[in-house]
Order: sequence, then C-alpha cells, then structure tokens
Amino acid sequence: MIKYLFYQYSITLSLIIEVAISIPLSKTFNYLCDNEVSVGVRVKVPLARKKVIGIVLAIKDKSRYNETNFRKKREDTLGYKLKSVEKVLDKIPILDKSILDLLFWSANYYHYPISKVISYTLPKNLLLGKEAKIKKIIDFPNKLQQPDFQPTDEQNIAIEQILKSTNQYHAFLLHGVTGSGKTEVYLHIIQSMIDQKKQVLVLVPEIGLTPQMITHFKSRLKTRVIAIHSQLNETQKLDAYLMAKNGDAGVILGTRSAIFAPISNFGLIIIDEEHDNSFKQQSSFRYSARNLGFIRAQQSNIPLVLGTATPSLELLKIAMDKKITRITLTKRAGGATLPKVSLIDMRSNTNDALSKILIEKIKQYLSIDKQVMLFINRRGYAPIYYCTQCNWKAQCNHCDSTMVYHRHINRLKCHHCGDEKIPEHVCPNCTKQSLKILGYGTEKLEETLYSYFVDTPIIRIDRDTTRRKKSFAQHLEQINTGKPCIIIGTQMLTKGHDFSNLAMVGILDVDTGFLSTNFRATEYLAQLLIQVSGRAGRHKERGEVVIQTRYPDHPIFNFVLSSRYTQFASQLLKQRLSAMMPPFSHQALLCANAKNKQNAENFLHEAAILLKSIQMNSVEIWGPIANTIEKKSDYYYFNLYLQSNNRVTLHQILSTFSQHINKLKLKNKVRWYLDIDPIE
Repeated sequence: MIKYLFYQYSITLSLIIEVAISIPLSKTFNYLCDNEVSVGVRVKVPLARKKVIGIVLAIKDKSRYNETNFRKKREDTLGYKLKSVEKVLDKIPILDKSILDLLFWSANYYHYPISKVISYTLPKNLLLGKEAKIKKIIDFPNKLQQPDFQPTDEQNIAIEQILKSTNQYHAFLLHGVTGSGKTEVYLHIIQSMIDQKKQVLVLVPEIGLTPQMITHFKSRLKTRVIAIHSQLNETQKLDAYLMAKNGDAGVILGTRSAIFAPISNFGLIIIDEEHDNSFKQQSSFRYSARNLGFIRAQQSNIPLVLGTATPSLELLKIAMDKKITRITLTKRAGGATLPKVSLIDMRSNTNDALSKILIEKIKQYLSIDKQVMLFINRRGYAPIYYCTQCNWKAQCNHCDSTMVYHRHINRLKCHHCGDEKIPEHVCPNCTKQSLKILGYGTEKLEETLYSYFVDTPIIRIDRDTTRRKKSFAQHLEQINTGKPCIIIGTQMLTKGHDFSNLAMVGILDVDTGFLSTNFRATEYLAQLLIQVSGRAGRHKERGEVVIQTRYPDHPIFNFVLSSRYTQFASQLLKQRLSAMMPPFSHQALLCANAKNKQNAENFLHEAAILLKSIQMNSVEIWGPIANTIEKKSDYYYFNLYLQSNNRVTLHQILSTFSQHINKLKLKNKVRWYLDIDPIE
C-alpha cells in the first residue's frame, strides 16, 4: 500500500528534446531528458541496441507527468514511446546559436539533412563522445618581423575603405592584379581586428597554401594562428576547433571546411582566390564555402573580403549591380610590372611538347641564374596507351576513360577510380607488338627536360610527387632558396604562390580548355592563364610568359596578352545573359547513379514526371542525359538539370520534390544526390 502511494504521487519534471544523430538517416529523434540541458550540447542516447552521441537541436516541451500513469513513457507526435537521454556530455554548448543558425540555413538551402550537416562539420572526436578539452595549445609567435616597405597608395585606400565597415556587414571584392599585394592588405586589416580583440577567419582554396600563409601570418601578427584542414589528425582538429571556439586563436586559417569553425568574437571573414572551384565541396554535403561566407558575414554582422585577380562571373555581376563594393589594385607592389606575354604557334609542331623557341628561352633564363616554371595540367607519363595498327586504346574496365601510363611505376592508372594494371606487351585486339604512348604528362615532360638540361635541378609538383606528408612543403622550400631550377607543375602551383626568383612561365597544352562541354570552360581557362602567368616576375625584374597553342587566333588570347580580364569577363557575361545562363539564372542538378544503367536513367525519368507535376512554370527541366563520363567505378551516371530565373521558385519545387521522393519506385535501387548551384 505504501509503495503504491509513492508511485501515485511521485512527480518528475522532464523535457522532450530533439536530437540530431550522426547516422545515414535524414530524420532527427525525440528523447526524454530529466536533467538540465541546453541547445547545442552533446548527449548520449540509446538508438536501437546501441548508445550513440547526438546534438540537442531544440527543447520541444517541458511537462510534468505521473510515473504511475501505467508506468508509460511519453509518446512523441508519431506515437513512438520516447526513450530517455542516458547522459548530458557538455555544460557549455559545443554548437552555439550563431553556428547552429548557419548549419540550419545550409541544410535548408542545400536540401541536405541537418544531422548529416552537423556530422560533417564537427570534429570526429566530439562525435565519438570524447572530452571537449584542448590537449596542446599553440604558442604566440616569438618574434615579429616588420616589413621593409610601406603600403602603396592603392593598398592604403583599400585598407581604409574596408576598416570603415568594422562592426557591420559589408562585402568587398578586392580585385587586384597578380602580385598587387592583396596579402599585405589582409595583414593590415587583420591586425586592426586583433587590436580590437576580435577573431578573423581566412579561407584559402588549397591545403598547399596553408603552411605558406601560416608562416607569413605568424611572422607579422600579434596573435595565435591556427589551421583547419583535412590533413590534420583528429587530435589537432579538435584542438583547433576548440581554440577557435574559446577565442584563444586570433586568426583561423583553413580550407573550405573552416567556414563552419565556431568563433566566439567574430570580426572579419577573408576569402582568398574567391574564384577557385576548390571552395565548392563536390561530394556528400555539396556546399560552397564562398557563398556561405556571405551568409555567415550577414548573420554575424561583420565585413567580408573576397580577393582575387580573376573574379568569378557571379561575383563580377553582383559587383556591377552594386550589391558589393569593388576595390581595385591595378599595379604590382614594390615597383614590379606585369610580365610580357607571347604566343608560340604549335600548328607546325608534330609530337614534341616543347618547341625550339621555348627551349631556347629556358636556356636564356637559366644562364642568368633565374628560375623557370612549366605548367601542364596533366600528371603521369602519357595519357594514351594505344596500338598503331588497329587503334586499340587502354581503357579502364570500371570507367569510360582511358588509362594513363605512369612510367616510374610501370603501371596504367585510371585517374577516376584509381584502378591500376601492368601494361600489355602485345595488343589484346590484334595481337601485334605495336603498342605506343601518345601525349605528354608531367612525368614525361620531366624526362624530356633532363635530356636538355642535365645539370639543372628539376622539381616536379603534382599529386604523385606530393602524396607523402610534408613533401609539398619540402618542394616549396627548395624553390624558395631562389637557386636556378626548372619547376614542373599542375594546377597546384597556380594558386597564390610567390617565388621571388621565378622569371619565366611556360604554359603547355592549354588547348584542351577549348574542347570542354562545360559552359564555364572559357571562364575557367582565362582565369587559369592569368593566374599561372601571374607567378612570373613578381619582384623587381619584369618576367615573361610563353603560351604554346594550336589556336593562336582564339579571341581569349587578345585579352590575356593585354591583361584585360575584366573586359573579357564582361563579354562572357553578355553571352550568358543572351542565353540566360548563370549568373543570370539559378541551377540545380539531380544526379542518379547505379550499376544497372537503366535504373539510373529511369529513376530520373520518374523524378522528371514528379517535378513537372508540381507545376512551376518558371522552372525548366532538362534531361535526363548521361554524364560527360557516363561510367565511373562501375556506376552509370545520369543527370537531370533544373533552371529558373527565380531562386525562390527553384527551391520551392525542390522542397516539394523532397517531400514526395519516397513515391519514386526506383528510389532504393539507385544512389542519388542533389547539387545546388553546380559548377560542373
């Protein structure tokens, strides 16, 4: 009787909380919690037969219930009996309101589940339930260097204009020619923020640029500088995350994922080389760090600076529409001048990658102890391994692509799926010993150069030579000694590097850029040519750029030769406007892939019927069509494109589509994803 009365009048205060859990499901889960809990903390909860870590997204209800009410737990709106939180792991939220606002905005805009967005942005150790504690704090720099030069008039104007917008949202396009000293502008405005006890987020496109910029920043700024990128181990990632969150670091420098770093006293965002495609994540959660920079700056009410020598057409358009402020740096810093640019007509050249004129120019610059860079955007030895008798080509068994020959390991490799095999000695089609290689990659170019320049160091920088940890940094250190050498590189070398003794740049095999099916290809090629050219002659002596091409009459070269990128971009914008292509319209891509080719294509046919039934007349639907490379890693890829002049309407149709996608019969027989604002 006494026991019954105890249960009858025992009252418990419980909360119903919404929790995001890192599992491959789109939904969130409701739990009961008897302890005090805040939004943004981690909790350990039961899920099926496991104990998992989740993040509290919302406190849904505070209500008293009687434990003797048939001893039933509360039920959520779906009728499921709610389980209880086992443990609250944090007193202070791991995700505060500002970062949660950004994550919810991202999940909504990119139509990606919030639980998966959170699991992408949090360090793995936090998702495993480990203590949120810094193991090794980075020290302040021991000694600062003072620059031996004063900012130019243009730089001073840029610095003053940006600093006028402290404590309010304002976006700036810092459009400066290569070598104009954009980094010096960054350093001055960052130091001003640090003097105000504020933190600065700096995004760079490639991991390879991070060590260089950290060294530069540490030598000039009176604060801790931390890095956030994928090559850190899990302990380093957690330390960096917490130092940003706690305010211990004044500068947070990183690649695209750093846009989600928690920052307690936010003052400024800088996105360097804003035009670079590396800011767009191309797998899983397909976000644009550049575009999220605008949202985060607006939400935090702080200035945003986007720097580049070759602005993307999207950014140029909004600058022309006066939605952001454009600041120009028209001259190179330190009295340097833009390089001389010339073309070499390769139409009479048959197979050789290097023309006689280019070889003579290389000899000329090496003879006066200068460095030379040769750019070719293709790694490996040769891109085609073929039979001269029957035209058989070595194809990947898993992809619709040829295999690239790598001589140093004597393997044919697929650069899409990574498959490797030993080259055949006789043609598998006609059984004749008539197999040869065709074309040039960085490896073959290196071999060719050694035959001409026996005593000259040749430094090859591509994905094959920089796989080992710190190998890229070691190559850069060798170049930065200033000793005469020939540098061979892919796109890894085009982004922001400053080599003081580099006098000449040779650009090889640019013509493939004219053959692309991507409507953005010409824009990308112009940016590439100008960025690569900008590595030459960045200090006192004027540099030279030599471009080998079989299309010397192409209009793009008129603008590159005369350093008129803005005029060329303006022409491209007119073409985009007449075709109503981005940035004058908005796109989304629905991609399906499956090992059964028909399933992938038919799923998109079903999807197209569903989308058309929603009846949004201002949204165009194209496809389905096969991907440029239809088969990759044994999966067949098909695309469905959506385009509208109205961004809101486009997202409305996508939201409605997401709500009804379970109606599609083939949904569970394919892999599919949605890409908002696709770039490929």
